[in-house]
Amino acid sequence: MPQAAPAGSLERLQAALQTIVDRFPGRAGVYVLHLESGMATGVDEDTPYGMASTFKVPILVELMSRVDAGELSLDDRVEVEPEDQHVGSGLLSRLWAPGLQMSLRNLATFMIILSDNSATDMLIDRLGAAAITARMRALGFDDIRVDRTTLELILDYRGVDYEPVADATLEEINRYSRENRLEPEEIDAAREAFYEGDEDKASAREMTELLAMIARGEAVSPESSGVILEILERTQTGANRLQGLLPGGVDIAHKTGSIGRIINDVGIITLPGDLGRFAISVFTLADEPDTERGERVIAELGRTAYDFFLFNAPGGAAGR
Repeated sequence: MPQAAPAGSLERLQAALQTIVDRFPGRAGVYVLHLESGMATGVDEDTPYGMASTFKVPILVELMSRVDAGELSLDDRVEVEPEDQHVGSGLLSRLWAPGLQMSLRNLATFMIILSDNSATDMLIDRLGAAAITARMRALGFDDIRVDRTTLELILDYRGVDYEPVADATLEEINRYSRENRLEPEEIDAAREAFYEGDEDKASAREMTELLAMIARGEAVSPESSGVILEILERTQTGANRLQGLLPGGVDIAHKTGSIGRIINDVGIITLPGDLGRFAISVFTLADEPDTERGERVIAELGRTAYDFFLFNAPGGAAGR
């Protein structure tokens, strides 16, 4: 049974989080949940925000659900074709293809630790965006939805039509994007439509609760949950976000996301000793593109939650 928090303590945490959010030039949603005690609070935690690459967590959950069902194996191998190499972050788009084979395990690993967009889109093509969203609904999450590949998402952000390059090579995609670049005022309108649209969004509360289910071995089997956590622990992006102000050596399993005015980080942080773990999701939408400010507010929120649970988490929580 979750233990009651010390009187007023969660209110103090919520007020501290609110103060940090109020200083941010834009909007931010945050939700924190101590896994062992159930202590939780947030700010604007039920408003859907653009996930950017944090949507790769639900994709990984759906992949491992298919593995649990015996429909797929992490050892299954996929040929990387030139048409699979997409714009944005990662490594696969820089390698020679065809001639490269990747296991599903390695695609999933690249998707998370390098935020590789090509690996991500290969997995979405195999799993189906609708199936990923349906998995979230089956787990009880109505605010988490995956609608597009990363290529579709990025081209929507640029205001470029996706259909003509749906099966194109990276060179063809880049050429088409250059030749169909919008005028500045049209770009601004396209980006506002991108930010305000309903696609590929999640609330901080539901993303945190999804992370908590993963950590508890409830979203998928305990074995598959362990695979997800192991991959999330190897993330190489976002050194200045959730972990930016944490003490050195703190264990964190997380996933970042960024596009334009959106700067995000979601993860599970392990407290020292027997104080357990907490899940936290921070989604931001700045008034102007400013990666440094977005990362700073995420780091401050992460450290504030860490310090709170350091002194308020019930002793021996990890052992119960």
